[in-house]
Amino acid sequence: MLSIGRLGASGGADYYLEKVANNVDDYYLGRGEAPGQWIGATAEALGLVGQVEPEALRNLLAGNSAEGGALGLQIQPGRRPGYDLTFSAPKGVSLLWAFGSGEIREAISAAHDRAVGAVLDHLSKEACYARRGHGGAQLIEGRGFIGAAFRHRTSRAGDPQLHTHVVAPNLSRAPTVAGPPPPGDTFSPGR
Repeated sequence: MLSIGRLGASGGADYYLEKVANNVDDYYLGRGEAPGQWIGATAEALGLVGQVEPEALRNLLAGNSAEGGALGLQIQPGRRPGYDLTFSAPKGVSLLWAFGSGEIREAISAAHDRAVGAVLDHLSKEACYARRGHGGAQLIEGRGFIGAAFRHRTSRAGDPQLHTHVVAPNLSRAPTVAGPPPPGDTFSPGR
């Protein structure tokens, strides 16, 4: 199941980053979640691989490069910094994952992670658009979403619920066009 939520004007990265366990002992004792991981072909193409660095995520949500540099975008007031794409496993799978053996838990986690990555890549190919021009009047096809995936074990009520929040900054790589791109045309802001 996929639910889509809009991140607030402040960016919202801290909610996901603060849920991460401080160390491996905390994670296995249930006092935090696994660190976020960059996912998707677009993140990989930008060199975003492995564990999510908090400052890189904050920079992207602010409309900057992962390193904090300006991307040459005109950020509009009221711009959405990003979206929370929440992928939830069916309740039966979550229960099997929660109460199964370590081997079962690992197999379900791997399948869940592969499914989340595959869906993000599919959405990147089929549903990634940005706006350009005065008032965002021009709709252009983007070249994929950047994803920071945070896998969680429980619902807010504490029930077993295997789900992954994919924080997708409201940025996309611009389409490849013939000839050199105009200055600042590497990324396009969403609205």
